[in-house]
Formats: sequence, structure tokens, C-alpha cells
Amino acid sequence: MPESFHIAHRWDLQWQDDSEVLSLGSGVQVKVLYEDPAAGIADMLVKFPPGYVEPEHAHESSHAVVVLEGTQIVRGEHLRPGDYVWAAGPEPHGPFEYPEGCVVFASFRGTSALHRYEGSPAGEI
Repeated sequence: MPESFHIAHRWDLQWQDDSEVLSLGSGVQVKVLYEDPAAGIADMLVKFPPGYVEPEHAHESSHAVVVLEGTQIVRGEHLRPGDYVWAAGPEPHGPFEYPEGCVVFASFRGTSALHRYEGSPAGEI
């Protein structure tokens, strides 16, 4: 049975490589705040290094993102701390750019938060 209440303290969690969480690679790190695979829920902090570009991609979940630190550029629109973006899965979305680096809160709802790129082994978008 899923938890009915959960607390996670940001500073008590360690940043970890995201290769098995989102499959973004290239220095992206995550802190998983809450995860319930059976319910299709994954909430996390994601840290993008300066200059990172997340190409157009898809995944089997919808997600909401709130910028906490830095700047995220979505289709030319600059998002700063407190700004929000939502994307439906499995529709392709992006690219996202992080010129100065960025920390976001990301909340995924669906069967998988793993990113798929056109021509990737996990499946084409």
C-alpha cells in the first residue's frame, strides 16, 4: 500500500547521477524526493550543469516543472525561479536549455520518466 504521508528534506538527500532515473546523462543529477512506481508517481529535484541542452524528447509520463534556481529556456521562453512548465506525455517536447545551470522541481505522472530521443535504443519519439 502506498504511503499516505511523506516528508523529504532537500539538504538531507545526496545528489546522484541521473542515468537510471531520467537517462539525461552529461552531468545531470537528481534527488528523488518521492517515488511510487505502482501509482506512476516520481517527484524529484533535477540539477542541470551550465550549458546543458536537453533535446526534444518524449517519455511515458506527463510532467510539471518549477524552476528553483537558474534559468531554463523552453522554446525560446526564459523561465526563472518560480516559473512553471507542464508537458503531456507521451508527446514530444523540448528542447530545453540551461545556459547558466539550473535546479528544478519535476513531478512525473505516468508509467516512466525515462527520456526517449529520436533514434534512441529505448524507442523513437
